[in-house]
Amino acid sequence: MYDKESIPYRQVAAKTGQDGPGSPSGGETRATRRCTGGLRRASGPAAVVLACLLFFCSEGAGHARDLVLFITNENWPPYQINDSALKGKGVIVDMLGEIAPSLGLTLKVRVLPERRGWDMLEHGEVDIFPTAREWTENPDRYLWTAPLMLNEDILLFRAGSTLRYVSPASLEGLSVAAMEDFVYPALEPSFREGKIIRIDCGSPYNMLEMLDRSRVDAALVNRSETLWLFRNYPELHPERFRMDETPFDSAWYRFLLPRGRGWEQYIDRFNDRITTMKRDGTLNAILDRYR
Repeated sequence: MYDKESIPYRQVAAKTGQDGPGSPSGGETRATRRCTGGLRRASGPAAVVLACLLFFCSEGAGHARDLVLFITNENWPPYQINDSALKGKGVIVDMLGEIAPSLGLTLKVRVLPERRGWDMLEHGEVDIFPTAREWTENPDRYLWTAPLMLNEDILLFRAGSTLRYVSPASLEGLSVAAMEDFVYPALEPSFREGKIIRIDCGSPYNMLEMLDRSRVDAALVNRSETLWLFRNYPELHPERFRMDETPFDSAWYRFLLPRGRGWEQYIDRFNDRITTMKRDGTLNAILDRYR
């Protein structure tokens, strides 16, 4: 039996339809996170005045411009960690902490409820958010950095299982543990047609327990999150499980910034720094801290 209270896990957003303007709507939460927000930008003369004010306030005074990162107040290790020991830490914060100073920016981190964070992004109170283009509705409304790290969703089996994932057909007739309210685009048709039996769980802890007790044949997990949990919580008995090599879905994490707020001049420099971090091993060193 696992000690549920000692293991951090993501809080799952309910299908309330009350998420923020940029957050998933209609219950489309984290396996594929669709951001539906759009920024209400000024146009015409007002846009020119606003751009000038932003420029002179941030650059003209000779001070480093603040870069305010918004991460949600859920716990999703290793991407963002909000337990008592590492609140506001994780791969995302560490990566941006390396990038910002090289661009003459002062990084500030805000840990916020998702709805409030997207509202603040819309109104210019925060500047940057980590996500994937594939999860974002109307992605061209935003500026995007180069890819940072690959997010992979995979199958977790019991250690002795001979099951392998090749395509959704590999899972037909099987039961799989899934996160409640998550959307898994690659598998949704098979769920709807009843070809794969979906068993919803409230946390990764619940999914592991269901799999360990043979109540499901497999669990749908995030590769990086599961590796982090197994490394940091040996009481989960990682030796009892086997991660499949083939992801059933994947997307590249990037940083998203709003258009029309002066960040256009930084994008090429962001990307140059990301390229350098990949080349000199800085990016891998950050990832290794959480593997």
